[in-house]
Amino acid sequence: MNAQDVLDRLEKVTGSKGKWMACCPAHQDKSPSLAVTEADDRVLVHCFTGCDTQDVTAAIGLNVADLFYNKLAGAEMTERKRQRFEEVLKSERIQVAIINAVEKVERPLTTHERDRRSLGQRRINKIEGALYE
Repeated sequence: MNAQDVLDRLEKVTGSKGKWMACCPAHQDKSPSLAVTEADDRVLVHCFTGCDTQDVTAAIGLNVADLFYNKLAGAEMTERKRQRFEEVLKSERIQVAIINAVEKVERPLTTHERDRRSLGQRRINKIEGALYE
């Protein structure tokens, strides 16, 4: 998935050259409040009225993982990108470990915590696939 695939699902899109504004599909938006930016390996979305990224993607039939490109498959990875992926991998592993510990030691997880753990596990799998294939 790329930025154009996301933009095709939005209304009142303006901008160009990797930076756009559009109406946020997660709330009743009359004027554009959703920023869409194309980065090296992902599409960034940010609603300036505060909608959660997961709500924005769900409203257009996507999930957060869809915002990440599969560019690394079969391509040479730069050292900078490898380091960044390793940092994100470490962070996601910590997040998932903390959530697992909360569930094991403290209390049942909230829906948000279960969703975050699931997202973390998907990110870990995707990054590990890119790093170690």
